[in-house]
Amino acid sequence: MTEPVDLTNLRSMTDGDAELEKSLFEEFFLSFEKELVGLEHSTGEDSVPSWHARSHALKGISLNLGAQKLGELCKTAQDEENAPAAFKSDLLKKITDEYAVVKRFLQDIIAKS
Repeated sequence: MTEPVDLTNLRSMTDGDAELEKSLFEEFFLSFEKELVGLEHSTGEDSVPSWHARSHALKGISLNLGAQKLGELCKTAQDEENAPAAFKSDLLKKITDEYAVVKRFLQDIIAKS
């Protein structure tokens, strides 16, 4: 099984500094959760610009960290900005579920450091 986050790039930038990584993980949690709340409120057909902006931000936040699967789900959300609300709700659940996997993975790293 592959890890939910590839930390190779991040670790090359932080030189393995555990405190810096912890700080970056905490910033990831805050940023992702803020945008996720906004995405949750943007599933309606009248909220296409907000859905697009939020999913684009989530995609960038995820891919910059190395959370490829999460980033791909967010890219799908961005690309499907005009999808029906039911589709967006299902995709939002997948994003939320994958975020929980990523968060647990990163919290385990924090706990071990």
